[in-house]
Amino acid sequence: MLKHLQALIITGVLSLFCISQAIASDTLVVYFSRSGNQFNGNITEGNTAIVAKIIAKELNADTFEIKPKKNNYNLPYRELTELARDEKEKGLRPEYIGEIENLSSYSTVYIGSPVWWGDYPMIMYTFFEKNDLNGKTLIPFATHEGSGLASFDLILKDKFKTAKVLPGLALKGSQVQDDRTFAQTEIKNFLEKLSK
Repeated sequence: MLKHLQALIITGVLSLFCISQAIASDTLVVYFSRSGNQFNGNITEGNTAIVAKIIAKELNADTFEIKPKKNNYNLPYRELTELARDEKEKGLRPEYIGEIENLSSYSTVYIGSPVWWGDYPMIMYTFFEKNDLNGKTLIPFATHEGSGLASFDLILKDKFKTAKVLPGLALKGSQVQDDRTFAQTEIKNFLEKLSK
C-alpha cells in the first residue's frame, strides 16, 4: 500500500513538472521605462512599463525590466532631454541591473522603450550589446509624444542580422497614461494582427 502511494505521488509530481514545462513561456517582454516628472506630468508608473505589462499579460509572457544601475533619469522633463542628448552624442552605454536567465529559451522577444531624440535610449544599446538576439523573432514597441516608432525596427534589423523583425507598435505616452482601456484595446488589436 505504501509503495503504491509513493508511486502515485511520484507520478503526480512528474506530471506537474511536465505540465509546468509545457506552459512555460517562450516569449519574453524586455523593456526600459521611466516614472517621475515627464512630458505628461508626474507619474508613478512609466508609459512603456504599462504597455509592457499589458503585452506580457495578454501573451502570458515573461518580463525583464532594464533598470539603470545608476538612476540618473529621475529628472524634470527638460533636464532629462538634455541628459539623453548628451548620452547619445557621447555614445554612452549606461549599465543596468540584472541579467536574463536562459535567454536561449525564448524564441520571441518584444522590446520596448520610450523614444529619446528619435532613437532608443542609450541604455538599450547596452542591452543589445550584452545580449545576442540573433535567430529570434523581435517585435519593437515604443511610447512617444510624436516620434512614432522612430527607427526601432530598422535598428533591430541592423543589430541582429539573423533575427526576424516584425512590425512594431507605437503609442503616445500621454494616451497610455490617461486611458488604460485605450492602451489595452490598441495592444490587443496589434497582437491579433501579428498572430494572423
